[in-house]
Amino acid sequence: MKKNFSIVGGLFLFLLAFATSAARAEEPSSPGQQAAKPSLFRDPEDGAVDVSGWLGTRTGVLPLVMPITEPAVGYGAALALVKFRGGGLAGALNAPPGPSGKPVPPDVAAVGGGLTENGTWAAFGGYIGHFAEDRWRYMAAAGWLSPNLDYYGSNGRAYEFNMDGWTVYQELGRRIGKTDLFAGVRFLWLDTTVSFGGSQLPPEVPRPKVDATDSGLGPFVEWDARNNTLTPSSGFNVKASAMFLGPWLGGDAAYERYTGVARFYWDPTPRLVLAARFQGQGVSGDAPFYALPFVSLRGVPVMRYQGDSALSLDGEVRWNAWKRWWLVAFAGTGKTTDAPGLSKDGESVNAGGFGFRYLLARRLGLQAGLDVAKGPEEYAIYVVAGSSF
Repeated sequence: MKKNFSIVGGLFLFLLAFATSAARAEEPSSPGQQAAKPSLFRDPEDGAVDVSGWLGTRTGVLPLVMPITEPAVGYGAALALVKFRGGGLAGALNAPPGPSGKPVPPDVAAVGGGLTENGTWAAFGGYIGHFAEDRWRYMAAAGWLSPNLDYYGSNGRAYEFNMDGWTVYQELGRRIGKTDLFAGVRFLWLDTTVSFGGSQLPPEVPRPKVDATDSGLGPFVEWDARNNTLTPSSGFNVKASAMFLGPWLGGDAAYERYTGVARFYWDPTPRLVLAARFQGQGVSGDAPFYALPFVSLRGVPVMRYQGDSALSLDGEVRWNAWKRWWLVAFAGTGKTTDAPGLSKDGESVNAGGFGFRYLLARRLGLQAGLDVAKGPEEYAIYVVAGSSF
């Protein structure tokens, strides 16, 4: 069984155990003893384990300890520190309303790194900020990455390769009036050495090692009407973007990447949430193999199904079974088109599975949990914090 753990996903495994033990430690030693101050790890409304109080403090940094058991990279761990600042639901954590009347989302900052036994490692930092009462939104990430991954060649075989280098991503958006529509620009820089191991290469890859630089800039528009950016239960988010990469901005290969993502959330009753996502991505020009779009579904390995374009459609049902606990069912389908430049044929794929969620931070609307998914080749386990898509 293949196991995939996202960096943010380690929140659930570590923090739930940490909060539970801390909440127990804060319990009065006798029935008549009163707590000196409100618990940072229990919700005053229902007494359940909840980290809203801790995350709302000035020193409320969230430590993430994430096990890595991905067979392709071996056993390992990732460590990160995450800080939420401001934001929340309905004024929780003193969140002011933005221009459209919705509460300003929390700012998020994170630093961390990870290492596995086959030599895969990464060090990274990131930030999501909301400025001028959420009239401006800014996202930035930077890291030094050295992953060992699999590329599936035109003959269907898997070839292990390494990408060692650093990357920078930035995005700046401006709200249009008092609407939920944003427009802005994105920037990407990737400076890496790509090398294949073993004595054989994919038929479409001429050299075992190459130094590559990808640099691009492009516009985006986004309509964000979700009721919560962490675990939405109603509203929608639609985003379309283009990225133009090439020598004009310091890159090697000249190509374009176009992306469109639409996410919809609907809660017909307080205990039922329906969600759907459609994602499409395409490239044109001289795109390298690692930049080809791929099907993005739970249960489908990263880069397993690639083409000049890739479409993914998946849906999810969340049902509040008991108190803070939710059951999840999901399914999806994906398709790629031919990539003539790399002699890759288009393919179709289906996947689905089940999982659960726990409301970990009520005032932030943050749920976390576990999903088990089945794709065409194997099972996969995902630790999820926030929305699955």
